[in-house]
Amino acid sequence: MLRVCERHASHWAHWDGSIPRELRLYEFFDRALRSQDEVFQFWVAENGHGAMLGWEMLSAGSGDPVNRRHAAEATTCLGQQSSGLGRALLTHATRHAARTPLQYVFARVPTRDTLMLSVLEAVGYQEVGLIPEAIKPPARPEQLEFVYVLEH
Repeated sequence: MLRVCERHASHWAHWDGSIPRELRLYEFFDRALRSQDEVFQFWVAENGHGAMLGWEMLSAGSGDPVNRRHAAEATTCLGQQSSGLGRALLTHATRHAARTPLQYVFARVPTRDTLMLSVLEAVGYQEVGLIPEAIKPPARPEQLEFVYVLEH
């Protein structure tokens, strides 16, 4: 995972940049993998030869124990520009989420990432807001927020 992250970090316009710069990638993945449970999961997409092509993660959308199981945040990372892989990862995550108590899955995507914007819309996410660019560290580009409403 680290190799894909390091090799393709400059191409991750579709990645929302949620890993702070001061946090090393291995610490991010260690925390993400340790926080998995029956609801919040981490998936890796590989080719037929065991090379990682991308990953998808559902993480808690709130630290509030009452609302923690109602909303998740989806983070998608593709090691290459591939709308098919993006759709497959997001579809897998939303199907998993539908089998849990989650009601909503949120995703944030930089406005410049037209590939991931189209993938989210194709899977059924709805645009719900615009998050302005943040200039103060950690700086972030303008992002669109999307929500997928889960039907149980």
